[in-house]
Amino acid sequence: MKLWRPLIGILLTAAVSMSTTDFVELQKLSPDDLRSRFGLPASCDPIVTASTTDPRANRVAVTIECRVQPGAIAPGRAPREGKGSS
Repeated sequence: MKLWRPLIGILLTAAVSMSTTDFVELQKLSPDDLRSRFGLPASCDPIVTASTTDPRANRVAVTIECRVQPGAIAPGRAPREGKGSS
């Protein structure tokens, strides 16, 4: 289980193909606008990246990662009670 700890709080939310122009416009959006556009939870800190194997291509593969903001509860996880609380 310790191997998974670095991955807790990271969720691949979307993978889409779009034009480079659309990607540039997407990068200009605020985190709130990205959450709204992709239906992400409020606890999400969205990270947008793009990649392509052909530098001449007009399309890129875009991924939107949802990282849980520090201090927020990961979506679908209830807070732990009892152990270690006073």
